Amino acid sequence: MSYAALVVYVDDEPDNEARIALGCELARIWDAHLIGVSGCEEVAPLSDAYGAGILMGEVVAVRQERAERELAAAETRFRALTKAMDVVAEWRSDVGPPTPVALRHARSADMLIVGRDAGTASPWRAPNAADLVMRAGRPVLIVPPNPARPPVGSPAVVAWTDSREARLAVQAALPLLRAASKVTVVEIAEAEGVESARLHVADVAAWLLRHGVKAEGLAKVQDDRSTGRRLLDCVGETEAGLLVSGAWGHSRMREWIFGGVTQTLLTESPVALLLAH
Repeated sequence: MSYAALVVYVDDEPDNEARIALGCELARIWDAHLIGVSGCEEVAPLSDAYGAGILMGEVVAVRQERAERELAAAETRFRALTKAMDVVAEWRSDVGPPTPVALRHARSADMLIVGRDAGTASPWRAPNAADLVMRAGRPVLIVPPNPARPPVGSPAVVAWTDSREARLAVQAALPLLRAASKVTVVEIAEAEGVESARLHVADVAAWLLRHGVKAEGLAKVQDDRSTGRRLLDCVGETEAGLLVSGAWGHSRMREWIFGGVTQTLLTESPVALLLAH
């Protein structure tokens, strides 16, 4: 298994160029096609257009023009970086809400690469990472600003629960896990369940080994820290550059609300986080 096509979302956040560069690096590793995607929702002019006597049609035209300018600037940045890194790439953009734009183009790729905080900082320019994970039908690599370590060539941690979501996530992450220097499969369990957890992670580590991944299992007894916090501590202890996890959540009024563990990983992971649902 490899990645044949990758989508990287292009927004206006300060860390976006580093994210595009990461997309280029991953595309080069697997000789994958890289697709830059960007959306920009029409936003109201900063001035009081209606008070100034501007007609509705003119307001719409101003919004459309502004969105097109932002997308053109994003395309220029993307093309400059992909050309500099000698990566085969294409560009796709639409004026419209970023999350639906990204979801439309998810069909074209094996994995999406997005920023962790961009959707909160500028929702008219960047997708909501939680919505993408739960609706895209593709794994999503969520990259924080200034990640502590690179996701390729560093150790990796797999957050294991014996669930459908965790199995899908590990399967989707196989190319990245093969590129890790080592992989630790971690399950956090209550004291009475730790022996079962050891069997679970040993099975997963053995399966990964058959796929060419250097992996070991680690079962830990739950303590007074939350499971999400324990997993992030494991990332620090192993000096991992990648965290892989299944995603659990439910929909509330068109937004996905994650459970406690997934929410902690999504908002606090200091390294790239691959989530699948």
